[in-house]
Amino acid sequence: MFKKITIFLLILFFFLSQFGLAQELDGDQVLEKVEASRQANSHQMKMEMELYSSSGDMRSRELNNYRLEGEVERSLMQFTEPADISGTAFLLLDDQTNNQEDMYLYLPALGSVRKISGSQKNGNFVGSDLTYNDLSIFSGANFRDNYQAEIISEDTGIIELHLKITDPDIDYSYGKMWVRKDLWLAEKIEYYDQQEELLKVITLSNFDEIDGNRLARRIEVENVQRESRTILKLVEVDFDPELDPGIFTTRYLQRQ
Repeated sequence: MFKKITIFLLILFFFLSQFGLAQELDGDQVLEKVEASRQANSHQMKMEMELYSSSGDMRSRELNNYRLEGEVERSLMQFTEPADISGTAFLLLDDQTNNQEDMYLYLPALGSVRKISGSQKNGNFVGSDLTYNDLSIFSGANFRDNYQAEIISEDTGIIELHLKITDPDIDYSYGKMWVRKDLWLAEKIEYYDQQEELLKVITLSNFDEIDGNRLARRIEVENVQRESRTILKLVEVDFDPELDPGIFTTRYLQRQ
């Protein structure tokens, strides 16, 4: 009997300590813990993208994603399949020191690189339900560059955050995020339009931990107003590969 009581008290202490830890955090500190879920300085991913229209039609695509940390955080997405989109690429350069973010889209059919700026960042990325700003946030997971967070509610497993938009280029009025305390990863994000109507629901699932890096292997983005959705599936990932910084340039894109 004494042994059972001791085990019960240990379990109770663990959950109370976890709850107490979260209680001591404010919203921005929760975002900081979410950002810290990946420790790698670089990654290389192979992904599948499925695009579903409101009528249920589906198109599939394959792409590679590369990321390199540093004073300038670099991210590159390159489509490999199907043939009509192969070679299309998105380059993101986020200069943390000078607080400057540059986005570029390469379209092989035109053989040119186009800079994405201002209101263009709210456009849909290659027909998906993701905007260029969405890609920026998920590529770097630098949520605090774009949001101020306030804790709305909390229970033993989930913290709900209200996200105030701080980047004037982001065309959402506000967002909400649900964070799992056992993983310190977002499991759902909602975005609201300028009329404060629900616009987009992002659901993250199939969580995994690889070499100390926690991530979701499946991301579903639903545009509830258009009744369309985009699903991203992680097929392969390599953390801390040696990547040539030269691939994160517009010159490299045009040579492909």
